[in-house]
Amino acid sequence: MSIGARARLNELLLIVITAIGLFAMVSSLAFVLQPEPSAPGLPEPSTNVIAAVAAPDIGEFARKGADLFARNCAHCHGDDARGDEGPSLYGLRKSDARITTIVMEGIKGEMPKFGSKFGDSDIQALIAYLRTLKE
Repeated sequence: MSIGARARLNELLLIVITAIGLFAMVSSLAFVLQPEPSAPGLPEPSTNVIAAVAAPDIGEFARKGADLFARNCAHCHGDDARGDEGPSLYGLRKSDARITTIVMEGIKGEMPKFGSKFGDSDIQALIAYLRTLKE
């Protein structure tokens, strides 16, 4: 095999390996970005009650969540929750259970834990507020 043919073969091999690597990376990102299913045997929490709170008068419970957000979350997610250091929280498609886990346990290297700061009522109020943030 000539040197030119060997170089072309190496170039082709590098292209194939790169394509496979990119495909694997995109596939894994697609998996990671999928919404989490609810736990087996547990129904997905209904957002109908929370959606009713999203009316122009968002209600006292969501107002409590807005206050908690302003004091604890706005410095990363922005005063309007449209994102800054942290992502925008408008049109959030995560389940209430997943949001609770993220708030309680944080995200390593990205978001602090609030489990020792927020009680269940606080987290539910925060979720009620987040559900009012429609695109």
